[in-house]
Amino acid sequence: MTEAPITQLLDRAARGDRAADEALVAAVVGQLERIARNQLAAGNRGGLDGLTLEPQMVAHDAILKLFEQPVEFENRRHFFAYATQVMARAIIDYQRKRGAQKRGGDLQRVTLSWVRDESSLDLFDVPEALTELQALDPRKAELVGLRVFWGATMEEAADLLEISLSTAERDWRFARRWLADWLDRGVPRNPG
Repeated sequence: MTEAPITQLLDRAARGDRAADEALVAAVVGQLERIARNQLAAGNRGGLDGLTLEPQMVAHDAILKLFEQPVEFENRRHFFAYATQVMARAIIDYQRKRGAQKRGGDLQRVTLSWVRDESSLDLFDVPEALTELQALDPRKAELVGLRVFWGATMEEAADLLEISLSTAERDWRFARRWLADWLDRGVPRNPG
């Protein structure tokens, strides 16, 4: 579905149009499930084996939470960024509970090969790193979210961010270096 219909549905839903709520859910649920699948797999050695939480449950729960506490969204990009954060928090809570039940908290390590091949980071540190990057440069943080959680290609991410492919590639290189620094020292660079 193109941006205009989703943006229009968001506007109508914000004004209390119940039919728009249903149409919005139908328009976005598949994409939210894909994002949830990517997030769950990233925290579980690349697969969904052994998980009791399903991508559909995460996506539907996020939709319910979005309707419980309505937010005015500027466009579909803002909607998906917010929904992705809601789902990430739910998955992290699930992983924490799951880890606490295993031999005193068997915390999962996630390799972020897109940052640096030898780097690893606790899944629980990802929101902190992205929050810091968001404070320094929101577009770069959003690009990381699109690439990592959405599984968007560079071209898709550039289109969603409404920037050129070369700018997206430059932002991606910066974000990778910044996150590598954050992993090494916990002291990120200022964007520039």
